[in-house]
Amino acid sequence: MAERNRSTFRGSNAAEAEDFIQAVRRKAWAEQKQFDDSWMAAFAATQMSGPALWWHASLPRDVQRDWGKLELALLDKFGPSQQPLAPLS
Repeated sequence: MAERNRSTFRGSNAAEAEDFIQAVRRKAWAEQKQFDDSWMAAFAATQMSGPALWWHASLPRDVQRDWGKLELALLDKFGPSQQPLAPLS
């Protein structure tokens, strides 16, 4: 039986979503892919299971393939209910 990857994301709660996003960022950094949105999105997709996998499969292709869009979609779907602070300009 295959061993489960520690960074597998199921979509359980906001803390898991934040940890997952950070895990994807750390992996991208380690692979020198931190500016490659398509690589990051493809890697993230391989780490999803359960409800998160079904949710990901229902997303438009452009969101599935772009980490910037996927990251926002993750936070919107699985993040805390209160709105984050506006980014500094």
